[in-house]
Amino acid sequence: MTRQRRNDLHKLDVYRCALELYRAVGRIVAGFPRGEADFRSQMRRASRSVPFNIGEGVGKRGRARAAAYEVALGEAKELIVALDCVEIDGLAPLQEVIAAQDLADRVAAMLTKLIRSAEAQKR
Repeated sequence: MTRQRRNDLHKLDVYRCALELYRAVGRIVAGFPRGEADFRSQMRRASRSVPFNIGEGVGKRGRARAAAYEVALGEAKELIVALDCVEIDGLAPLQEVIAAQDLADRVAAMLTKLIRSAEAQKR
């Protein structure tokens, strides 16, 4: 069951996609074998950082907003690389990896547009 969200942040497609990316990464890393605790932790931190920084950016203006979105973008790109490593190491089913990378790509594209928009507002 999903509860009804009342915050404006939950109306943002990029935020909802970032939360779905967080869920997808959580499912992927849950299946990692022993010995991958560091990798699991790194991916969880990166996937958590994306929605956190989007939320932070929404509460800011101009360059500060763009900076928060840039951090989120960097974390999304880090996840794309991490998911490539997951695929190479055979740590998760390929379809799950591809779906998570597609989400990360979508989030990255939306963040890129939001960064441009925030930077244009500061001028």
